[in-house]
Amino acid sequence: MPEVVAAKPRRGRPPYERPVKQMVSLRMDIDVLEGLRATGKGWQTRINSIMRDWLKEKPPAQ
Repeated sequence: MPEVVAAKPRRGRPPYERPVKQMVSLRMDIDVLEGLRATGKGWQTRINSIMRDWLKEKPPAQ
């Protein structure tokens, strides 16, 4: 039986040395959250992109 398991191809992305993303908990107004979810699949990825762009434009903290 082990040879059957070993022969099965691995699915998913390859392992990384360090995590690429970190899970966080964030409180948002319900109307904002509903609006983001209403944009469809990929809404969390879009939030990440929007926040990355905002950080690039934001002046450094004093």
